[in-house]
This record gives sequence, C-alpha cells and structure tokens, in this order.
Amino acid sequence: MNKKYTEIPFNFNDFKNYLVVNKVEVIKCIFNSEKCFFYDTCSIQHHSNSKNRKYIIDYLKSKNATIILTRTVLMELSPNSFEVNEVQIEYFKELYNNGVKILLFDEEYVYDCLKEVFSKSNEELNLLLGYAVKEVSKHKGKVYQILEGMDTSLKVKIKGNNPGKLELFSRFFNEARSNKQEHDSLAEELIFICIIILTSIPYLADDIKYIFFSNDLATRSKVIQLVDYILKNHNKREPYQLTTATMVYKMHRESILNSKEEMIEIMSSTYGIGNANIYYVGEYDITQVNGKFTLEEIVDKIINDNGFKIMY
Repeated sequence: MNKKYTEIPFNFNDFKNYLVVNKVEVIKCIFNSEKCFFYDTCSIQHHSNSKNRKYIIDYLKSKNATIILTRTVLMELSPNSFEVNEVQIEYFKELYNNGVKILLFDEEYVYDCLKEVFSKSNEELNLLLGYAVKEVSKHKGKVYQILEGMDTSLKVKIKGNNPGKLELFSRFFNEARSNKQEHDSLAEELIFICIIILTSIPYLADDIKYIFFSNDLATRSKVIQLVDYILKNHNKREPYQLTTATMVYKMHRESILNSKEEMIEIMSSTYGIGNANIYYVGEYDITQVNGKFTLEEIVDKIINDNGFKIMY
C-alpha cells in the first residue's frame, strides 16, 4: 500500500519556531546566505539519528550554512502518520539553537526569487521554468511522468515556447507535489529544478553556493549532468553533492572531528554496519576510483593517509 503525504504535518506547531517560514524572510535569507544546503530526506533522517550530530552542526556552522528544507522533503519526513518524528524535530531544534537557519522552502518560491531580481515578464520567467523542467525530465523520472500526465494546456505551455502571461510556477509545483508517491525521486528532482532556476540569478561567489546534501550515489550521474547544464547556460559550477563520507573527511581535515570512534559512529548513522561505497582519489590515482570499504577502513585512510581524498 502506497504511503500518503501531507504538505503540513499535524505536529507542525511543535517545530515551526525552529524554521524560517515567512516567504519574504526565506527569500531574503537565500540572497544573503553564503552557502545553501539543500538537504535530502534520508540525510536529515540519518544525521538526526547520530549520537555525534553536534559535530555535524559544528561543520555546518563553520560553513555559514543555511539549510533549505523543501516542502516536498518535509512531506517525505511525515508519511502516513502525517507527523515529523521527534528525533528530526530535536535535530531542527539543535540547529536552530546553534544559529543555523533552516528555511522552509515551497519550491514555487523560486518565482518570487526571480521577481525580486529581474524585471522580466511572466512569459520570460515561465520559459526559465520550462527549460529547467525539460532538463530534469531528460532522465524520464518522476517529473517526466508528472509532466506527461498533466492537463494538455499546462503541458504544452511548459514544454513549448509560448507559455503565456500567467505565472506557471505555482500550478506546476502544486500539481507535482500532489502526485508524490512512495519511493519516487520527486523531492530530489524538484530540488534540481530549483537549483537550475536559482543559478540563473546573478550572485557574487568565490566558491560554490548551492550544495546538494545526499548520500544517493545512484544520482551522481544526474548531478554531473546538472552541473554541466548550469555551467553551459548560467556560467556557474553548481551544485556540489556532499555525502556523509565526504563530510567526515572534510571535518577531519578541518580539525572539527578527530576521534576515530566518533567518525565511525557518524558514518554508521548513514551507512549502517556494512561496507560503504565511495568515490575517492588516492595518492597515485589520476582519476576518481569507486570502491567499497568497511567504515573502519575508510576512517583509517582518512586519519593516516594524507594522499587519500573522498570525493563522494
């Protein structure tokens, strides 16, 4: 039986004070943030379950991170019972108490971000939405299925070159969320659409602004294609996919986390007690290598091998 979802969890009042929920403030925070971390559902669940999540929070603080919690990810955090688990709520509270902002981001807010900067017509902005949707639909995943099943008039406007003068963002994203199903990739694909649109907005940055926090290596090829598309069309090398393994590597290199036992515990919250699949570069490697290691082997390499670098 398929899980059921709601956009507003029944216990939303229990944690809404830990989030930035006002749309004007959300948009302001995105423009003012140095680093925006789009957290996927599994990463939130895994990190909130770590006994050493204080180090994860320290890492995020060190990056001046702003967490973007999309509406669809929030839906995935509260299936069936329509309530977010107390463990995740406690994680939100700890992030909030440590000064890390969490933005509740309805995906259609990208339209408001565009309007804040550009004096373009709705028709021109609708074209940007169409380009992003068509790019993400190339993989024929959930967004492709939703697009093909949409009302013909909306589908033609999004896929074509004459989208009309009425903004399509609200209608598209609301319809996409209403088609959310168990085990689909909707949250991830809508994040990709948002990042494509947000990177069309000029911003000054010496480094990457948008980070996709996900341990799903199956999506790595999609992220690489997304980076190529954004580089070609918006002249920015975005986004960067950050995995828990990469984060632990960076935390050790930056002296945020040095204990072998604590490093293993954080890794185990994501990868369990089995082997972890990572992409890495060794001292004599020319290209990235894909390999499976025990968590202890990975942590030993991080601590003892200066030529070892985890990429994903």
